[in-house]
Amino acid sequence: MSTSLERQPSFTNRVLDALTVLSVVGMVGLAATAIVGFEEPNDTLLLTSLALMFGGPVAMLVHLAVTRELTASEKWIWIRQLAGPRAARAFAAYLTSHDRRATAERLAAEALAGSQR
Repeated sequence: MSTSLERQPSFTNRVLDALTVLSVVGMVGLAATAIVGFEEPNDTLLLTSLALMFGGPVAMLVHLAVTRELTASEKWIWIRQLAGPRAARAFAAYLTSHDRRATAERLAAEALAGSQR
């Protein structure tokens, strides 16, 4: 059973969206752990929340490594942006963008314009 190229990015975007929501749930779980178990946190809740929180970033990095929708130079643009001073913005852009090629080019142009100031 083959997956059409048109359907695959839509599925990928839905999976990344779901993992983003799970990451937010993990952050809420960490906050709840800190508030409820201030002196002695619940280990199960803490570990579950940490796993959920890191699910989104790990899935994004795995997707970036294995995707065929980006060229090698576009992947390097994303890696530079994710390792740079505006990493949070690049992370959000990667997870919410439905055209990662255009977003990578825009981020590279913004970084170039910012470095020339």
